[in-house]
Amino acid sequence: MKRVHKIGLISAGLLAITFVASACTASFCTTKDKSRILFAVEPGVSTYYNTEADADAALATLDSRSFKQQVEGSNVWRVVGKDSENNFAMYDYKQAQFVKLTQLEGIIKNAANNGAYRPSDRYFAAMDQKVLVKAFETAGKSLTETNVEEVRSILSDYGYVKYYGENNLWENYDALNNQLAQELPLGYDECASAGFISVYKSNMDSVVNANRSCITVIEGSYGNYGQFHETVHLEKVTWGDAWHKGGAVIEGLIVYPVAWMVDQFAYMIAGGASAGADAINSAYQSGIPQLLSLLIVTVIVRLFIFLVSFRSTLSQQKMQQLQPELAKIQQKYPNANTNAAQKQRLAEEQMKLYKKYHINPFSQLLVLIVQFPVFIGVWGAMTGSAVLSTGSVLNLNLSASIWNTLTYTDGLPSNMHGWWTALTLIILMSVAQFLAMKIPQWLAKRRTKKIARLSKNPAQTQQTRTANIISYVMLIMIVVMGFTLPAAMGVYWLIGALVSLAQSLIIQFIFAKKGNKIKK
Repeated sequence: MKRVHKIGLISAGLLAITFVASACTASFCTTKDKSRILFAVEPGVSTYYNTEADADAALATLDSRSFKQQVEGSNVWRVVGKDSENNFAMYDYKQAQFVKLTQLEGIIKNAANNGAYRPSDRYFAAMDQKVLVKAFETAGKSLTETNVEEVRSILSDYGYVKYYGENNLWENYDALNNQLAQELPLGYDECASAGFISVYKSNMDSVVNANRSCITVIEGSYGNYGQFHETVHLEKVTWGDAWHKGGAVIEGLIVYPVAWMVDQFAYMIAGGASAGADAINSAYQSGIPQLLSLLIVTVIVRLFIFLVSFRSTLSQQKMQQLQPELAKIQQKYPNANTNAAQKQRLAEEQMKLYKKYHINPFSQLLVLIVQFPVFIGVWGAMTGSAVLSTGSVLNLNLSASIWNTLTYTDGLPSNMHGWWTALTLIILMSVAQFLAMKIPQWLAKRRTKKIARLSKNPAQTQQTRTANIISYVMLIMIVVMGFTLPAAMGVYWLIGALVSLAQSLIIQFIFAKKGNKIKK
């Protein structure tokens, strides 16, 4: 097998291992967290009004298939809206208009494609009534004297009971469906079939599994869920909780500490304990505290890696300083690539040179051993951080993947969904990674440029070609992962590359000031 093919297979294997290993970091979302996320994504089909007149005014803007109901046990009115294409629609208070319920309509369409019939509109309205009653019971409130503002507040805080169960995520949902099948006039023919429920759960599980951002050390409302970009209340996660997650070691040693730093720095930048909850939430919506927190945490993580692998980094820099002497040795054995005797003598002289200057040629392995689990842990922390899923930076949510953002082209050429921000980020990250990789190589090449070449050295040429291939494969891996990972990881890699570049230039400058002399 050719060397380039071996390198390709090894690189592909490393990429696959990285993705698999990173996916193994545990989700910190509890059953209650998942239930709250689900309700934010699919809050039902009802919009509520204080009076019948207000409900009639809303109906006037909707399709004739829309209808109103008085909420049982209260003076509040419910409107189940339908648009001109018979899609469910709910009033979006941020946009001040009715909008299609994309998540629910997508589930209905998927169910139809799987041969499951669509439940009646009356079923969905009845389900909303059941959820509302259960939410008020959980809150210890009465529907009798309620109003629209309280209904919205109670559903925001307790609507998760639609899905929550002490034994499993879908316990209440299944119980409510069984009740409706017995109570509605048309029974099982009008309610959700087993096929529809199966598709519903599968689609909703996919949504909640894709949203792992539940790590917070400061209890509060976080996230950017559903088409209405809702926040949900998340409970505090402790370090002890982290040690009981997944493999425990990475979660306890890396994931939680990194997420803790991101959360704490963002909280302090947003105002900290001296600021009120509204002020902090407003700051989070701008994304600035999260971005600055990422900057600080990235520098800390990179400094940690540098300190742990300092001797290995120093050894690598010494090896770069020895390039002129290594080049001279390689010139003595021009046929080392094909001649076994020359290859052995070349290796012996190189090892003598390394030993003379106390250099371990395999020190790069230690750097990789340190960097790999840190990378996996940081990936898990960026994916799981609740504060990073809140708000947006130039309309780009830091928990959203760059790929998903770039493939969502609605609103172009504006930047309303962060498309241009994501494109700029992936370009800057890629360029920064390229420069961080190539500049040290260019400096090393510059030092050996003046060395006279007696003849071509196939061994040296092959080594240089192999190193270049590995470098470019690693760069491609990082860029590909940059597309698929949360935008926060793109920011981390961008800042990390700049820190790495600065580190390399500083060390190169220090060695150059010493006149290229290596101390023993």
